[in-house]
Order: sequence, then structure tokens, then C-alpha cells
Amino acid sequence: MKREALMMLIAGTVLGAVLGFIGTRQYYMGKAAPAPAPIQAMGQQPNPAGSATPSGGPEAFDPSQHSAMVAQLQAEIEKDPKNLENRVLLGNLYYDSGKWDLAIPLYEQALKLDAANTDVIVDLGVCYRNVKRVDEALALFDQALKIDPSKKQALFNRIVVFGIDKGDKAKAQVALKAFESKYPDEPAAKQVAAELDKK
Repeated sequence: MKREALMMLIAGTVLGAVLGFIGTRQYYMGKAAPAPAPIQAMGQQPNPAGSATPSGGPEAFDPSQHSAMVAQLQAEIEKDPKNLENRVLLGNLYYDSGKWDLAIPLYEQALKLDAANTDVIVDLGVCYRNVKRVDEALALFDQALKIDPSKKQALFNRIVVFGIDKGDKAKAQVALKAFESKYPDEPAAKQVAAELDKK
């Protein structure tokens, strides 16, 4: 009887991890198109709301599920090094947990496979910004805007990098006007404008 109970416990744990992995993967796969999270003030994590390449992810993740997903994606990447989706998914997992140094090479490799993927370009820019490579971050936001001039998070992130990271209020104001011209009713514009006024 005890042995059967132990077997059921082990089977339940394994099944839970597998179902968690599948559910989480479906969550990420279903969120492939929205815009990436904007960067906030220096040292803060990106806002998960509306994140493109998900930032923040499901709150119910436990460490074992996260580790299982990372291991599975790493194994799939080793089997198929040209698989863009798995590189982006693994980069997103590291991005979500603030492991910028681990997300960077995955996003860089993903861009070698799809150089026009603006979600990945912006997320890589956010990672660069968070490891204090702000000029490279700006270059990536500009690159995304050349592909898609209305890329909301690239426009917004330029304001933050100029205004907060570089302390260049004049360029931040120009970037803010560019953002407001495309997104006049966006509450984030008012918030960042208020932050710039404090500087």
C-alpha cells in the first residue's frame, strides 16, 4: 500500500511538471505577437503588462517548472540549432527572470535567423539597456523603427534611455514628441513626461 502511494506521488509530481511545461509553453507561444514591455526607471524590471516577448510570465511558475522548461528548450536547440522559435522562447524565459546576460546571446542568435523580427530586436535592446549597454540599446530601438516606424515599445524605450539613462532631457523630449504623435492617448507618455519634468 505504501509503495502504491509513493508511486502515485511520484507520478503526480512528474505529470504536474509536464503539464506545467506544456501549459507554460502554450502561454508563450500564444503571446508571440504583442509589443514588448517598456523599460522603466533605471534598475527596475520591465512591466509585464502587454509584453510581447513575455516579460514577467505567469505568476504561478515554480522553480522546478522553470528549470524543466529551460532544460527542454536547451535540448531542442541542440537538436535543431536553426530553430528560431525555441531560441526566442528560451531567451524569453531568461528575460522574464531578469537574466539579461543569458537572454542576450539567444536573442542575438535569433536575429541571425530572422533579422527583421522587431519583437526580438526590442527585447534585445531592453537586455542591453539593463546591462548598461545603453548606446547599443538605442541602436537596436532605431533599427526596429526602421523596420516598423510605429513600433510602440521602441519609441517609448528611446525616451527612457535618453531621459533616464543618458540624462539628455532635450533628446528625451524629442523622443517623447515622436511617441505622442503616434500614440497621443497613451497613459505611459504622460507618466514619462512627468518623470522628465522632475529631472
